[in-house]
Amino acid sequence: MTPIFHYTDYRAFLKDALQALKEKDPKISQRWIQQRLAVKTSGWLADLLAGRRKLGRPQLEAFSRLLNLSAREELYFQTLVDYVHAPTAPTRNRAFEKLASFHEVPRDLIDPDRFEYFSKWYYGAIREFLLIEPFRGDHAKLARSLRPPITPAQAKDAIAVLERLGMVKRFASGELRPSVEHVKKLPHFGPEHYYRYIRSQMELGIDAVERIPKDERDVSALTLVLSEEGFRIFRQELKELRSRMVQISESENKKFWTGVTGDSRRVYQSVLQVFPVSQHRPPRETP
Repeated sequence: MTPIFHYTDYRAFLKDALQALKEKDPKISQRWIQQRLAVKTSGWLADLLAGRRKLGRPQLEAFSRLLNLSAREELYFQTLVDYVHAPTAPTRNRAFEKLASFHEVPRDLIDPDRFEYFSKWYYGAIREFLLIEPFRGDHAKLARSLRPPITPAQAKDAIAVLERLGMVKRFASGELRPSVEHVKKLPHFGPEHYYRYIRSQMELGIDAVERIPKDERDVSALTLVLSEEGFRIFRQELKELRSRMVQISESENKKFWTGVTGDSRRVYQSVLQVFPVSQHRPPRETP
């Protein structure tokens, strides 16, 4: 049985743990499990595992006894439940940070340092800015280079985080430059690793409408009707657009370097959003 500390979804843990119980004793059934949980509703367990029902505290404690969890495992189990059912983004972030505090959790599953990178908009902005101009030790100058400006203390903190993550490297000259051209989201990263980053970028974009002159930005909004297939096509085209934007950036970074005439590069932030503003409707039957 995989340790509970290797899970970030309590339902996935329960599915595997209950399957292990059934393999150990074929006589164990969903009905038997529900009886041990003091649940009388038919289909309760199936609804829980399918995400149609939340796990309450009494059943959580019953599961802990049934699976023979230690006190620390039960605490992690409770934190998983809090994380999945968090009603707001701040409470979800707090639950995730608590998950990350368990030393038993594999580092490649929940990486606190990577989570830190996505926690503030200017970490990524500074990393990109170093592609244009290397850092030579002047935190105040670096802080003034961003728009909106940050404090020298924030710039110093950002440099420390980037160095710790290996996202920047120091050359023989003493200059700091990015170690790779672009930061890519690792496949096992869930929304918890970059949700705060996305939210901060959205807030930055709202502020940019008033703060940035119109000829220096491109902000638009569109409301339209799409079918599920249309939305799928839309998402694919946005994915291709993001890929094309990265290609353009990589091409220009190879073309220019510090001191070359005509280097007009700046750090830009792009937030592309498509989301529903009406409720889901069941497909209409053809007469």
